[in-house]
Amino acid sequence: MGPDDPTVTAPVVRGLPARAGKYRIVGAIGQGGMGVVCRAVDDDLGRSVALKFIPPEFTDHPEAEERFLREARAASALDHVNIGTIFGVEQTDDHRRFIVMAFYEGQSLSDRMRDNSRPVSPGEAVSIGIQIARGLNEAHAHGVTHRDIKPSNVMLTAQGIAKIVDFGLASMAGAGHLTATGARMGTPAYMSPEQALGKTADHRSDIWSLGVVVLEMLTGQRTFQAESVPGVLYKVVHGRIPTLDNVQQPFRSVLAKALAKEPEKRYPSMREFLEAMEAVQAERVTVRTNTRPSLLNRLTLPLPPAMQGPRAAIAAAILFLVLAGAAVYYWKGQGARGNKATTAAATASSSAFDKYLQGIELMKRWDKENNLAEAVALFTNATTADPGFALGFARLAEAQRISYALTGDKTLLESASKNAQEALRLNPELAPVQVIWGRIQGIRGNNDLAMASFERALKIDFNDAEAHQATAGLYNKLGRFADAEGEFRKALTLDPDSIFILDAYANFLFGRSRYADAIREWQTVIRLAPDDAAAYVNLGSALSESGKIAEAITMYERAVALKPKGLYMAYTNLGTAYSRAGRYPDAISAYKKALDLPGSNYMVRGNLAYVYSWMNGLDDRARQTFASAIQLAEEERRNNPRDPFVHSDLALYYAKTGNQPLARQRLATALALSSEGPEIQAAAAEVYELLGERANAIVFAKKSLGLGYSRQRLERNPELSKLMPLVK
Repeated sequence: MGPDDPTVTAPVVRGLPARAGKYRIVGAIGQGGMGVVCRAVDDDLGRSVALKFIPPEFTDHPEAEERFLREARAASALDHVNIGTIFGVEQTDDHRRFIVMAFYEGQSLSDRMRDNSRPVSPGEAVSIGIQIARGLNEAHAHGVTHRDIKPSNVMLTAQGIAKIVDFGLASMAGAGHLTATGARMGTPAYMSPEQALGKTADHRSDIWSLGVVVLEMLTGQRTFQAESVPGVLYKVVHGRIPTLDNVQQPFRSVLAKALAKEPEKRYPSMREFLEAMEAVQAERVTVRTNTRPSLLNRLTLPLPPAMQGPRAAIAAAILFLVLAGAAVYYWKGQGARGNKATTAAATASSSAFDKYLQGIELMKRWDKENNLAEAVALFTNATTADPGFALGFARLAEAQRISYALTGDKTLLESASKNAQEALRLNPELAPVQVIWGRIQGIRGNNDLAMASFERALKIDFNDAEAHQATAGLYNKLGRFADAEGEFRKALTLDPDSIFILDAYANFLFGRSRYADAIREWQTVIRLAPDDAAAYVNLGSALSESGKIAEAITMYERAVALKPKGLYMAYTNLGTAYSRAGRYPDAISAYKKALDLPGSNYMVRGNLAYVYSWMNGLDDRARQTFASAIQLAEEERRNNPRDPFVHSDLALYYAKTGNQPLARQRLATALALSSEGPEIQAAAAEVYELLGERANAIVFAKKSLGLGYSRQRLERNPELSKLMPLVK
């Protein structure tokens, strides 16, 4: 049998129409037992799509046509990043039905596995297997069993994101069986034993087939080989699996359970198979190399979280929420321009790529001690070893950008900018390159350039969760809140279990004063990652804004216990909570601890100065501390002149210290940069109250409330306590 056997009884379909309605057909992609697949261009939208036609000889068979339509119903009901997207079912003028599907640049897993010049490494094989399992788990959760999982039914985008396609043999819970009794549906070498025997196949057949695919990726050898289809089927049912012996423990046991001959001895669900694969670290998966060729493929794993800067300007203390989202990056190569995009993303040497993968693993939890620094070192080594590795430069830039956000070290931002620019020069057609470049532009206040990069990323791959999240963050910054929420929801639809996208969305909800919703999202983050100290900080902030100060203090104290020397935000927000509880000495102690930690910035000093200003006999200390905060904030303003929060913070500090001209000047700039930002309007109300202009203060307090700012937050502000009874 060949390297990827055709579906049993698959007919040969010859000839393609020139058009199918609004679709202009440009060539064939492939064919299987239930249809021929073409590449086409949607004239209305100008995008490439894949069209799957039912073979002409099947059009007179209602049973076959029903199965064809069932594929569309099965796949269109599924919405997951690892499942190929179905746009709809249409028909030609001569009544030939076809399914309209998303077109993915890249290659099939079958073609990838046949590339003897670049083998699939063990870590990559496990990563691909996990992605396929995630997609199948989603399908099974909706009552859909694929029944024909094989390498040719998995597409890999140029970045290596696995997309399950061809649900032509899918069975849906509640649907009648459309095959004759005893008929074998599927591909011999990947059929489960029960399929080979003509018995009923359920979700456990997909577990078997995926186990075979993963084993073949690991060993580089066919699991079941024979000179004929009956011979292959006999080995599936009765033969042992010698290649399994080449996989070393503990992963061998994972695959052995998936490949049990009896369905009841396999994993009871795809989720449990997925969890078993995820539990074994990729670097611990080893294979006897004397039985497989020395091949390497350039595939990527889920990518790191990105930093974002939403924060709430609170009079008592400016709340700085650092963590924000991220997810899985992927992209399409540009077929019309040849293989340049794919090659540029995949030219790293074996050594460079291994370091890159190690860095990716660390970046999945960059918040853990030393992970970020080690990832920077690994990405640096990878790009040094291969100066043409575009994605390596992009990942290095992202790690350095996060480091800058945590430490405030401007040299890191400059390095991140240079590395992102190099990635852009090497290959601008990669979605993650555009997203990272856009984020750096956003930090510098170049919102138009940032938006252009995010839009380019989405044009490259509209299903890129990180691009949607980055766009959401920029919309939020620009005051386009409805658009921001829409983009956050799209990102979460694409990657619903990402703790970082959940965290970013919660930050957005927090900024809109939707504290109950934000609390729910951060509780989900903590459930998924109970050791995430920053999530406790953020949850504490939402509880604090809800008036639950005691609960907030408990959350901050947990964060401090988890990361006592590495998270200044925990101490900063703990100080804020203490100040709201009237525990000023405790607040001062917490702020001073925050000042001793990396990343501490002007806002911590500003918070401390506020507390001093509210305590009797500490006016001189308050003025000195405000002066120090102003000095640091002015430096930040010079570095980020378009950040409205920096300008509004300075306006508050100048108003507190009696410098009216500069207070007015900085406030005017903040309002010009964010005319519809509720946080900025609330800060304006406080500035005018401090300047003794109550009428203006009332105007801006009302405007902030109209934009969604919480009345409770305004009422808790000691500087506005006398004003709020007048704000109706």
